[in-house]
Amino acid sequence: ARDFVDHGWDLHHLLKQMVLSATYRQSTVIDSVTRDKDPENQSFCRNFPKRLQAEMIRDNALAVSGLLVNQVGGPSVKPYELAVGFEPVEPDVGAGLYRRSLYTRTKRNSPAPVMIAFDAPKRDVCTVQRAAVASPLQPLITLNGPQFVEAARVLAATLSDKFPGDHRAVIREAFRRITSRAPDDDELALLSNLYALQLAEFRRDREAAHELISIGAHPVAASAEPIELAATTLVVNAVMNLHEAISHR
Repeated sequence: ARDFVDHGWDLHHLLKQMVLSATYRQSTVIDSVTRDKDPENQSFCRNFPKRLQAEMIRDNALAVSGLLVNQVGGPSVKPYELAVGFEPVEPDVGAGLYRRSLYTRTKRNSPAPVMIAFDAPKRDVCTVQRAAVASPLQPLITLNGPQFVEAARVLAATLSDKFPGDHRAVIREAFRRITSRAPDDDELALLSNLYALQLAEFRRDREAAHELISIGAHPVAASAEPIELAATTLVVNAVMNLHEAISHR
């Protein structure tokens, strides 16, 4: 607090001091000796994993895919999920679909449905701390919501262009971007097997592949191979649904 005042109430400086501090950057992994010595973490000897807040989960999917629009300020926008909201509206066209969740149109007693599923509070009462409740609705949204499927498809297309014909390299890079670490051998083998299974499935049902990659307003490149893109999209979407992808450690 003293440092904050001494630097002219500079919020950027304060936040930088916090996130670069040794306390903030501590691992969530701790040895048994330290845990037994301080089970309640009164000395701040470890960090706690936390699920990202509702807005961050959506923004993170857009950011890793390259779709996030970084424009600051402006009027409220209407992303896909408002089309099935309390008061259905037509979603925006263009950049409005990819603005930060901060700019999503809302009502005091009716946030966007995706935000509600991830415990975003209503604004008609004061909320000191948000809840973090796990529910089956959450993976249903991140696996099937247009914003998340589109983000997975765009990232899949970007990495497929970067590593043509090398699905294992695509998986490694997607995993690294989404979780901030490289996959181990077992994870890579599991995701490679998922890719092979989905590729075979879409070869039997080409229409399903076309339906999948048509989700979202972002155009599909004419040079994209629908079967491979659809299979890669599902693999990337699976990685986006890992616990690590929606957690802050």
